[in-house]
Amino acid sequence: MTNKNNEAAKDAEQSESLEAVATAGMLLRTAREKKGVSIEAVAIQLHLRPSVIEDIENDNFDNISSATYARGYAKNFAKYVEADVVAIQQCLAQQLPDETAVMQSFSRKTSRDARDSRLTLVTYLIVFALLGLLLVWWIQKDSLLMTIDLSKPTAEELAEAKTPVQTEDLLEPEIDPKLAYTAPSTTEPSTTAPSMTEPSETQSNDSSQVVSSQSEIESTVDLANNVQTNATNSAALIGNDKISLNFSGDCWVNIIDAKGKTLVDGVKGSESSVEVTGWAPFKVVLGAPQVVTISFNNEDVSLAEFSNRVAKLTLPKA
Repeated sequence: MTNKNNEAAKDAEQSESLEAVATAGMLLRTAREKKGVSIEAVAIQLHLRPSVIEDIENDNFDNISSATYARGYAKNFAKYVEADVVAIQQCLAQQLPDETAVMQSFSRKTSRDARDSRLTLVTYLIVFALLGLLLVWWIQKDSLLMTIDLSKPTAEELAEAKTPVQTEDLLEPEIDPKLAYTAPSTTEPSTTAPSMTEPSETQSNDSSQVVSSQSEIESTVDLANNVQTNATNSAALIGNDKISLNFSGDCWVNIIDAKGKTLVDGVKGSESSVEVTGWAPFKVVLGAPQVVTISFNNEDVSLAEFSNRVAKLTLPKA
């Protein structure tokens, strides 16, 4: 009696161990063979190919399109061969992936891809907008530069070029009173005879004429010397360095000599010319040097380095 109980317990343990390691395919094959049904009969009953029934019994679910179809086929297979449907579903829960998790993962991936696509689209729109603004700014900049008259100086250049004019340089030079012209005296020389002898009237007249002639000659010489001296002083005050300019177009000009005196300041028209004298060195500003030819003390000055821009130079050049 005891031996029989031991064998029954052992068979139960073996059965439990078999169920623990059993798969859905193994349980279905065992039930089919126990019922004595062939694979072709099951395939005809379930409207499946025999190869699908063989894959289910071999636990090869990769050839079935989805886990949902595999569960449905296995459930119908179990009902037909009268197998334990609950046990087979438990086995399939471990053997097949959870489609709910897969669908959720796919949904999250789809949402993430959609969000990334929207961000990419917004980024492209921002980039295109910035490029459009840059293009508009560049066009406006070119049009603004085209409207600027390069022949006219800027406000900074005008402020730099303009200096206070010294009014004392415009005054007439003072003349030394000692060098002023004195008219010859018209007073007749005295005819009073010396105490010793008394000359004759003819000799007195001759002497008076000689003295008067000498006085006139001396006065004339003094006057000539005064005029020459005054001219020399005036030239010294004015300065003798000369700048000549010829214009083939409109140009703004500003010239200041070494004493700070503004010699030229304004716009000169086409086919005009200017010649000024003063103290060197001169500060010269030309708004459009390409239309100007300039010379200093009859020597031509090159303006090639100032092509298409305002010329600022000092004459004579260092």
